[in-house]
Amino acid sequence: MDDERLRQEVDANYDAFQCMLAGILASHRDQFALMRDRAVIDYFDKPGEAYREGISRFPDERFSIQEVTDEPIDLGFFSHVAH
Repeated sequence: MDDERLRQEVDANYDAFQCMLAGILASHRDQFALMRDRAVIDYFDKPGEAYREGISRFPDERFSIQEVTDEPIDLGFFSHVAH
């Protein structure tokens, strides 16, 4: 998968996450959502846990991680698709 397609995946996951944020904020605040194909796969208490699970589940490393918060946060590496 080339860099442009990876960027599109991250952007699509982020857009989907923003649309669902209001519905998940109360029950998952301050957790980290592991996302793939515009869907939340699972929630984790720490970004490293989400990353390790993403690597384990998705050998192609096409996933992203978003923090469930109403504050805009740049997670750096974790806010981008791992590749």
